[in-house]
Amino acid sequence: MNPAHDPVGLSEGRALLARLPNLYLAAIKSTQLEYRGGSEVRCSFDLPSLGKRTKSAPTAREAIRAILIELSDALTRMPLHEWPNDSGRHCWSATPPMESASVLEGETAERFQSKARQFTIGVTLPVTLKKSLNGLAEQQSTSFADVARQLVAVGYDDFDDRSFSEGSAGLLSKFVSEVEKWLPSDTEQVMLRLDPSLAIRLRSSAKEYRKSASEFGAMCLAHGLLLQTQLVQLEQKIAAYRGAAVRKLAPQVGLGTQAALLSGVLAGSIRTPKKVLSRLSEVFEATELALTEFFKRSFESRTVPAFKAERGKPYVSPSATSWEDAVKSLNLPADQARELLQLDE
Repeated sequence: MNPAHDPVGLSEGRALLARLPNLYLAAIKSTQLEYRGGSEVRCSFDLPSLGKRTKSAPTAREAIRAILIELSDALTRMPLHEWPNDSGRHCWSATPPMESASVLEGETAERFQSKARQFTIGVTLPVTLKKSLNGLAEQQSTSFADVARQLVAVGYDDFDDRSFSEGSAGLLSKFVSEVEKWLPSDTEQVMLRLDPSLAIRLRSSAKEYRKSASEFGAMCLAHGLLLQTQLVQLEQKIAAYRGAAVRKLAPQVGLGTQAALLSGVLAGSIRTPKKVLSRLSEVFEATELALTEFFKRSFESRTVPAFKAERGKPYVSPSATSWEDAVKSLNLPADQARELLQLDE
């Protein structure tokens, strides 16, 4: 898929999730606990695709937790093309040669390999909106159903996040207006197949805000498309300022010669201070909300380095660095540091 049309890697993520169950089960079936004496319990698993991995801890529970974290890190760092094609077979390589057990475990494997159950919600869409979604599906070489499911999730998540900080009346009005932008138009009913948890939350929110599931689903879908379009446009604009070009942008947003701070902000690894966010919004002609979402996704989709050593691995932060910590790490003179910290006031 063209990264410009999937800046957050949703398609790759879904492909990864579809293949995780078998490898998780294979690892768990091969996992062993060993008491090493003193206060050390060793937990290990062995997979053809990953080799043997071992973790030690003072208790069995902590050792199991450590090996599960190791497994998660290893699998999510491994490129999909390096995963074994017969991962499903690996899950049952340790199965005892008993016919009844084989049948039972075979049925379990089949259930894990089958497509996850989805709920259907009927949504009435303007034909113009549906045509735009069909065009996006063609660009991404996927189906209308996949695009619609992805965008409804994006739109709903943004609505849910903003509902904690914005008034419900104003927020609903904004979402309704995004559907009305596709009017006047004929309408057509489509069936959205959603993950059960999303379908339940969407229906619950629709009821809470006195909307039908169809109406609320259309609002989330239209907003998801708008947000996706904004993020793609932002990716193209921000890409022009990566590398040496970031030095020209830093003075425009109040950072002077501190281009490294701005690079961290644009990559999502440093939380954006309020005044810088406002100035970036003007430079990129985007809302502060869209910029915040873009930086959040950039951080979540960052490349995490792989470390082979069992001990002494560098620490990789699970969250973006605060502006204060980023400024203090530069060890600047007190007056310069104070000036930068004021950008977040």
